[in-house]
Amino acid sequence: MSENGFAITTQSLTKRFGRKVALNQVSARVPVGSIYGLMGPNGAGKTTFVRCLLNLLNPSSGSATVLGRDVVRDSVAVRQRVGHVAALQPLWEWMTVADLAGFMAGCYPRWKPEAVFGILNRVGIERAQKIQDLSRGQRTLAALAVAIGHEPELLLLDEALTGLDPISRREVLRSVIEVMHEEGRTVLITGQDIADMERVCDYVGFLVKGRLIWESPLEDLKAQVKRIRIEHPADSPPDFPVGAMRPERATRETEFTVSSFKPELLASLAGAGRRVEALDLSLEDIFVDLAQGETNRPSSASRPTP
Repeated sequence: MSENGFAITTQSLTKRFGRKVALNQVSARVPVGSIYGLMGPNGAGKTTFVRCLLNLLNPSSGSATVLGRDVVRDSVAVRQRVGHVAALQPLWEWMTVADLAGFMAGCYPRWKPEAVFGILNRVGIERAQKIQDLSRGQRTLAALAVAIGHEPELLLLDEALTGLDPISRREVLRSVIEVMHEEGRTVLITGQDIADMERVCDYVGFLVKGRLIWESPLEDLKAQVKRIRIEHPADSPPDFPVGAMRPERATRETEFTVSSFKPELLASLAGAGRRVEALDLSLEDIFVDLAQGETNRPSSASRPTP
């Protein structure tokens, strides 16, 4: 079950640690079947958000539902349907990989060993290998394999790609896509590896200082956030529009970023010997511009369409 087509919904979710506000009125929606990338700098609140979804932390205020269930009242039922992999996730060092899989199988009534060992075989991890002998990347892959053994409807990858080499990161992402996304299940990835996330995510959310400053389909984000470049005579530079981000001006060229691009904007800026163009931005550039211009944005984040 889900809530109106969303695997995760939060309403004004807030978490305080004393005077520090780690999450500030976060209202997010993660559509069922999506690969959702939650991005933000260190200390933005990404891990706090995930831990609240699993009821490992109690929210200070607000609410959250996962797969249609309240994360506080129904935390056990939520965890039975969710897989979770965190950065540097602790595993039992003395166990073999087969021991780990067997132990986890006993925790869930529904278990799919072929999915677990399919991933392990593909990445060259032997069942008899001890956890203590695995590299960091292999440990993450082993944790991912057992996290999907009970066929979770939602997989949470919390900074799981951080610090992995490029080959391991791609293997994790490929495994996620093959095992989860192609079966219509949902994945939430948090982290700072924006280039990797751009390749696989179809929805994105940006957290900055505990606030969700943007949430939308990736395609919509790229269509709305553009870099505007204007070549103009030295004596007639254009004014920066309201809300312009990262404004830059040279003698004969002006640039700025807008977060609600419409083609009519180009026509309104043209004339008087000016040449105007809209430039596409990478997801990393978009994130940097929105984060730096966060104080100029409206208080409500862009929303995906149910």
